Amino acid sequence: MSDASVPAVELRDVVKRFDDVVAVDHVSLQIAPGEFFALLGPSGSGKTTTLRMIGGFELPTEGEVLIEGEPQGYKPPYQRPVNTVFQNYALFPHMTVAQNIAFGLEMRGVPKDEIRRRVGEMLNLVRLSGYEKRRPHQLSGGEQQRVALARALINQPKVLLLDEPLGALDLKLRKAMQLELKAIQEQVGITFVYVTHDQEEAITMADRIAVMNHGRVLQVGPPPEVYEQPRTLFVADFIGETNFIPVEVLRVGSTVEVLTAGGARLQAGWAEPSLNAGAPAVAAVRPERMWLHRPNTAPEGGPWNRVEGIVRHVIYHGLDIRYEIHLAGECSLHVRLPVGRGDADVFQRGEHVIVVWPSEATRVFRRDS
Repeated sequence: MSDASVPAVELRDVVKRFDDVVAVDHVSLQIAPGEFFALLGPSGSGKTTTLRMIGGFELPTEGEVLIEGEPQGYKPPYQRPVNTVFQNYALFPHMTVAQNIAFGLEMRGVPKDEIRRRVGEMLNLVRLSGYEKRRPHQLSGGEQQRVALARALINQPKVLLLDEPLGALDLKLRKAMQLELKAIQEQVGITFVYVTHDQEEAITMADRIAVMNHGRVLQVGPPPEVYEQPRTLFVADFIGETNFIPVEVLRVGSTVEVLTAGGARLQAGWAEPSLNAGAPAVAAVRPERMWLHRPNTAPEGGPWNRVEGIVRHVIYHGLDIRYEIHLAGECSLHVRLPVGRGDADVFQRGEHVIVVWPSEATRVFRRDS
């Protein structure tokens, strides 16, 4: 039984270079036993290379990879207590579902009775009982993905590595499989390290997220923390939808005060530590934290920021209505209001409105970051 105090996976100052290109740049991470951990970032951010170093498909140029406290050194993938699920599933087309799942156990010489029992358990786990004799071409994309998952889990790895395994599925099936994957991970209790460029996917499934860009880890934390409290302009922009308002910093201290190009004074709940008075900056606010009022109904004073604008576009999205508000002389804001609550469905294009949001929902970043 593994020691819960020892990380399931640890990266210590890991660097990976390909000739002159630094793909992974001094990454240090600790992933807890039984955690669903997501590596999130755009193409070229280093997330897949990081996963491949954990799995032994690539070796670090510098630094060290440990699994359950044991340095992996130059061990190849088959000598590491990990298994990998790839985006293309890599199922053997000439084998049945049962044969695909049993393949790893057969290679290790496990007795046939035990193989049969464990294959049955895996089929139950991934809800494919009765599919034993089918071949991959007879399965849907989601069913193939489940077979690949069962084949990886049957070897009882300490860590399961998943490299964009849902990327080939259509949107509706991908959303359904997100919930299934999370439920399976919680049931088996194995550490999952999951690579994705899809921020909604990471937020839905992961216990913690590491946001990567240009080979570096910019922020690590639970999804609500990363979403609500981004520490860099990139994280605020990459995860979710964000309004960015150009501002000038007026005061930094116990309160942060900024001035918009249109002359509105705003207060912020947080600002980058390097910001000083007079610095050009951007104030970041999530669209769902904003509300619209007509001029004679907007709240005055208190912990509220407010700016005036004109409704430019009204877009119905089912659960919410999205408004684009043009601010005088500067930029536009996007506001998302739930349908059927208050005035959410009554503002018209061309109408003069006041945009209001809590001061604490405002985060200020250096403009050059």
